[in-house]
Amino acid sequence: MGNAKEHLFSVGELARKASVTVRTLQYYDKIGLLKSMINEGGRRMYTQDDILKLQQIFS
Repeated sequence: MGNAKEHLFSVGELARKASVTVRTLQYYDKIGLLKSMINEGGRRMYTQDDILKLQQIFS
């Protein structure tokens, strides 16, 4: 996380923004297309850069 003020998205938030299912994001994470960060509570978190990566995956 480069910028401390950077907004992080939960897997559900990212799924809604990208119009994909949570399961799709979990699969992409599993095969290494998209790597999440794990917060202190154990939740997967994504950055704005991950939205850009998803756009590249879909194009």
